[in-house]
Amino acid sequence: MRVRIFLRQSLFTLPGEGQHVPPTASILDGTLGEATPLGVAIKVERFLDERGRPVEGKPCTLIIPGAKIDHVWVQE
Repeated sequence: MRVRIFLRQSLFTLPGEGQHVPPTASILDGTLGEATPLGVAIKVERFLDERGRPVEGKPCTLIIPGAKIDHVWVQE
């Protein structure tokens, strides 16, 4: 299922080589995976900032805690 996840706060990451996601990402476009006790898995294809502008980042799979999610837009 294709989704756009809007986060309450931008993603946190480590600086330099430890940076695995763009630190200004507030919106995640991708495919919804399974819910786990830790949160919802999403295969992220694109990152956007709080104004909807694309930010540089490699596709990855993340588990996002439910408390971090503001809302989810189901696109299909």
